[in-house]
Amino acid sequence: MTTDVAIAPGRSRRPRRTGRLPYLAVGWATVAALLALWELGARTALLPGSSIPAMTDVAREFVALFGNATFWDKFGATTFSWSVGLAITAAVAVPLGLLIGSSRVLLESTSAVIEFLKPIPPIALIPLGLLMWGPALEMKLTLIVFGAMWPVLTQVVYGIREVDDVALSMARTYQLGRWQTITRIVVPSVLPFVAPGLRVSASIALIIAFVTEMVGGTEGLGQMLVAAQSSNAIAQMYALVVLTGLMGLAVNAAFRATEALMLRWHPSNRKELR
Repeated sequence: MTTDVAIAPGRSRRPRRTGRLPYLAVGWATVAALLALWELGARTALLPGSSIPAMTDVAREFVALFGNATFWDKFGATTFSWSVGLAITAAVAVPLGLLIGSSRVLLESTSAVIEFLKPIPPIALIPLGLLMWGPALEMKLTLIVFGAMWPVLTQVVYGIREVDDVALSMARTYQLGRWQTITRIVVPSVLPFVAPGLRVSASIALIIAFVTEMVGGTEGLGQMLVAAQSSNAIAQMYALVVLTGLMGLAVNAAFRATEALMLRWHPSNRKELR
């Protein structure tokens, strides 16, 4: 949110805030227009009805999902694997990033391996995962951790390298203990890097969970989506696609809100006065 300041002689400076309501209204109006065009195109046969159902039909199936017991089983399987995979990712990537970032020798000796592994898409490892574990939870969690750890790891390494040397020197001068140095200097310096990395990794973990369910056949919403497509339940298939998009938006919004709450003290979250 931006603010404007009018400065007059002899008067106090008071920010005049400009709200986001007009921008949100335009965004929602655009979404409504696109939905209306979708409905119009389907009803007037401008869109192929065999592959693109009407928006209202999809909306009806979307609402019907919440009364379907099978849907809740699949939803629970997806959210469980996503949350556990993300927790393991954070537990592995954060300490590893701290270790690598704290040692120039480790940083230089592991950079080639990390840069080689990062571009490998987790979907390419699904055949290997199926050979090792089959369509089981272990396979899905392994792929989630492999694909989602790189943003967190990279951000932690960058954060460690950006810790202020002057602050560390002052800590040594005042004879702060190792624990005090970590909690009062290192953690506040690294946290602004870790939070965005976790937000990106959360979205990646959700994508990998869906892909492994669709391609690898593991339990979850992706498996339900493929089953709907195979049984020609096209409206339900589209409803599940919409649901996955909304889940991604919800995850991103939740992590943004948590990030803003945790980093209220950081300059990036302070309200600027202009």
